Amino acid sequence: MLAILMVCSGMLATVACNKDDDDDNKSTEELLTAPSCWKLVKSEGFDPSTNTWVEEALENCDKDDCQKFNSDKSISFDEGATKCDPSDPQSYTGTWSLSADNKQLTLTALGLSFPQTIVEINSGKLVLEADFFGFKSRSTLQP
Repeated sequence: MLAILMVCSGMLATVACNKDDDDDNKSTEELLTAPSCWKLVKSEGFDPSTNTWVEEALENCDKDDCQKFNSDKSISFDEGATKCDPSDPQSYTGTWSLSADNKQLTLTALGLSFPQTIVEINSGKLVLEADFFGFKSRSTLQP
């Protein structure tokens, strides 16, 4: 029985490693464009007085928003079924670009550019950090 458990756990570890290996073989661009939609699952602000990230409550109207990175460097945003502001457009488009080292992601939409640092990216998670006028924020998105 112990031998069977060891073989099974070894097989599970191999499967888990293969998933990680698959991500390792993909470029940042491939990982960004793979899912049909990235959704915000966590938002944090940096508290300089404690030198920590503090989680901020997400409103339901933000949880169903969708960001789709397209291989032609366009991006589409959809407000989802619940809009925070009824007067906001349901959807809009923009463009995205990566720095040469794949560490900076810049989104341009509605006449504004938003540079962000890619902290982590894999097939199941995208973590971005931004500094807007001295306020540091971190966003975690999942497909």
